[in-house]
Parts: sequence; structure tokens; C-alpha cells
Amino acid sequence: MTGLSGVASASDHEAVVTGGGGQFRAENVARGQTVYTGGDYLAAIQAAVDSLSAGRTTTETVRVDASGSTGTHSWDGDVKAVDLPSNTVVDQRGTMTVDDSGEDLIVPYRAESVESVEIATADIRGNPRYGIWIKSCSDVTIGDVSLSLGATESVGIGVRIDDSDGGRTTGVSIDRAYVEGAQSHGVETYGVDDVDIGTVETVDTGGCGLLLNDTSGATVSHVDATRADPDGGYAGFRCANDCGPNVTVDRVDAVGCGRGLFTVSGSRGITVRAVHLEANGAGALIQDTRNTRLGGGQILNNDGNGVRIDSRSSDEPPHSRNVTVENLRVEGNGGYGVYETGPDTERNAIRNIEACGNGNGAVQAYAASTTVENVTGCRDGGGGNGGDDGGGDGGSGGDGSDGASGPISTGTYRITNDNSGKFLEVANAATDDGATVQQYGDTGHPCQEWSVEDTGGGVYRIENEHSGKVLDVEGGATDDGANLIQWSDNEADNQRWRIVDDGGSYALEAVHSGKVADVYGWSTDNGGNVVQWSDTGGANQRWTFESV
Repeated sequence: MTGLSGVASASDHEAVVTGGGGQFRAENVARGQTVYTGGDYLAAIQAAVDSLSAGRTTTETVRVDASGSTGTHSWDGDVKAVDLPSNTVVDQRGTMTVDDSGEDLIVPYRAESVESVEIATADIRGNPRYGIWIKSCSDVTIGDVSLSLGATESVGIGVRIDDSDGGRTTGVSIDRAYVEGAQSHGVETYGVDDVDIGTVETVDTGGCGLLLNDTSGATVSHVDATRADPDGGYAGFRCANDCGPNVTVDRVDAVGCGRGLFTVSGSRGITVRAVHLEANGAGALIQDTRNTRLGGGQILNNDGNGVRIDSRSSDEPPHSRNVTVENLRVEGNGGYGVYETGPDTERNAIRNIEACGNGNGAVQAYAASTTVENVTGCRDGGGGNGGDDGGGDGGSGGDGSDGASGPISTGTYRITNDNSGKFLEVANAATDDGATVQQYGDTGHPCQEWSVEDTGGGVYRIENEHSGKVLDVEGGATDDGANLIQWSDNEADNQRWRIVDDGGSYALEAVHSGKVADVYGWSTDNGGNVVQWSDTGGANQRWTFESV
């Protein structure tokens, strides 16, 4: 083939954009065809995208080697964007500078109602409306993207993924997103299901670092936010607008933000495993939120409370309930270390808290149904601003120790599912390791009896009376739907349970996963399988204990 000397091999891409100095060339290297020459950087990228195989069912790639500026755009009924069709990968190796004037009307990359799109790499600077905008898509991958942004007239979001084109976006993966200087949020989702995020790192954003709205089935490895809305009410990490369930975040670091962490407006089923929240306007606000856990890490030197559990009203959105705050060091905060307020906030748990130097005291609970256990001073003496050290105020629990008792006394019980009225049992009265645990009508057999032992700190060992084996989450799995079985006791966390009082009935919560024993699919049949699942508050996840 002639005329292609010096052109990169198409082994990793089908089209390429080259050039610079205001002149660009787009080639389909797979066909040896030049598809654009000229001075419009976005038009060159779009031409390369449009040159890919029509009707393709597997992905093809455009590599953008050129750096360039977008120029300005005036409203013509739409923003100016590179639109990505299905089965398209963009690998932007050059730097894109958005230098729009007036309204922010440029979106470097947009995908609407398509599937299997990927932005493998991107370096975007300037003032886009959105750096990347995904609307009502499925199977979306964002690799390693960096957005260094400036002031805009209105929006100014780094990455926005939503349902604004008519359907929810599903199946999203983000490896790493770095966003600096966004006028609004660094990364925002709205109307999205099945999200897997590696790292979101943000600096100096006017909104949140990472904001999940109406988003379910999300896993996030790390949120690292510095100065997110430092004088306002947004947070380094925020869940809002019916966010959840099944949202798990391994770690949140937030420094100098309006709030470090904020869940609100009907959010539920959220687990944040570890935090470092320091020098924010407030540490963590858990408001109008249910079935949520914050556990592990440090909350230090925030202007307001270290953690506040709150409800704005008893109507809509639902008031806060079944929130667990545990295994934290709260030090040097201007208000309380942990503070629970109403109205109608109830049935929460505050436990294993090291508190020192908090301005108003260590822990203050609002609801009589909230348990407060094992609140101590900081083991190294702490520092902070001279407030009370240790101690717990209010609630149904007081100060505790590692051996504080839980809501169920040690003894032998029959355990009944609230939804079906059937008993928790080992299937077929088996005695071997790995036998399934299920529900069944009353047979009077000891395979339906369980020895419940309070091991301290609200943690229980639950042993079947017939087999002598303990209740176990199979394989130590942490995912929803993992099977409950019996197994010889090896003292692992997947064989230990918290029994959480929910007003006379109880949730059985696996220590290793934070998920609860659930009769799958709300079954009322004999033999209905019992699995672990994120806590939804459903009656199929609540159990009654009857002493034998």
C-alpha cells in the first residue's frame, strides 16, 4: 500500500488524529483514508469517529495524538461535542483545551443512548460544560482521565453520567478520574445502576468530589477530595436523592471540604468502610438515611460535629433509621464527636468510639432506641480543643467495654422469619460442613434450634443445636446473594453475627460483610433459601427469637 509511510500501525487503533498548531488531520488507518484536514480540533476527532465501520458489533478505536483547542461555540440548539456511537473507544493522548467564551456550551465527549463506549485516556483542560457526559447508556468504561478545569458561566462538572436521554445508565466502570478546579462537582451520577469506580481524586471543586444521586449497585475503592465546596454544604463524598441500595465505598479521604461525607434525601443501603475526614466544615452528616454503616478510620478537627445522624422531618424523605457508626476515632471536633438529632431519628447504633477533645462532648444520642456501646477516651490521650473525653450520653446504651452485651442474651432459641413465619433451620437435618440453611415450617426438630452466644461487643456466635456447626456465609463472600450454610467453627468473621434490634424483631448481620440474613425473593415456601443481602429493612430480613 502506498502513501502511508510514517503512519502508525493500526494494530491498536482503526483511526488517528494528528497535527498541531491549529491544523489537524484525521485518518482511518485501517482503510488508508484521510477523512479530515482543517483547523477544527473537535471536528477532526468526530470525523475519525465517524470513519469507523458502520454497524459494527465489536469495538473500534480512535487514537487522538494531537493536542488542540476547541475554540468557542454559540448556541445553535445544541452544545458542541464529540458524539460517540456504540462500540467506540477513544484514546486521547494529546491535551484538549476548551477555551469557550460566554455560556459554557462545549462538551469534549458525549454519549447518548448507546452501548459499549470507552474513553480510555483523556487530558482535558479549560472550561467545558461537562468534560465527559454520558446519557442513558450501557457498558461504559472510563479509564484514566485528568480534567484541570476553570470557571464557567453555569455548569462546570468534570464527569456527568445520567439518565437524561430517557433511560437509566447501566454498567459503568471508572478506573481513575482526577478533577481539579471544577466549578461544580468532580464526578456526578444520576439515575445509574451497576457502577464500579476505582479512584476519584478532586482538588478545589465548587461542588462535591464524588456525588452519587439515585444510584444503586455501586462500588467505589477510594474518594480523595481536597477543598470540595470549602465554604458550603457539599461534601467530599455525597449520596443523595434516593441513592442506594448496595453502595459500598472502601475509603473516603476529605480535607478542607464543606463536609467530609454526606448522605441525604432517602439514601439507603450504604457502607463506607474507612474514612479520614479532617479540617472540614463538618465531618460526616448522615441525614434522612437508612440501613447505612460508617465504620473505621479517623474524624479529626472539623469545625462542627465529627458525625451527626439527623432527620429533617418524619414525612418525606424517610427519617434516619438503622444507621451504624462504629470503630472510629473522633478527636478535636468543634461540636460532639458523634451527635444524633431528631425528629423521629431511631434505632441506630453508635459503638466502639474513641473520643477526645470534642467541644461539646463525646457522644450524644437522641432516641431511646439507639444503642451506644464502648465509648472511650483516646488510647494515646488525644489532643484537640479541650472538650470532654470519652463517655456516652443518652440512648439505650451507655458507656461500654469490649465485652458490652448485645440485645439478645446467651441461650437457645428458635428463630422465625418475620415475612414467612417459618423457622431458620439446617436443610434435611444435615450434620456435614456446607449444608444449606433455609426456612421451613415448624417440625419440632433440633435442627431448628440455635445456641446463641454473646461473645462481647455486640457480636454473636450462632450454633445449630443438632449438628454443633455454626451459621456461616459460604466462602467468606461479601456479595449480595451469598449462601448461608453451616460449618465447623473456625472463629472467622463470616461465622460471627451482630444482632441488630429493629423494634422487637432483629436483623442478623454478618460481621465480615455488613450484610444481613435474607430469605431470598421474599419466599414464604418451605425450603426458601437464606442468603446474605444488603439491608433493605424488609420483613424477609427480620427475625424473631423465641427462647427454648
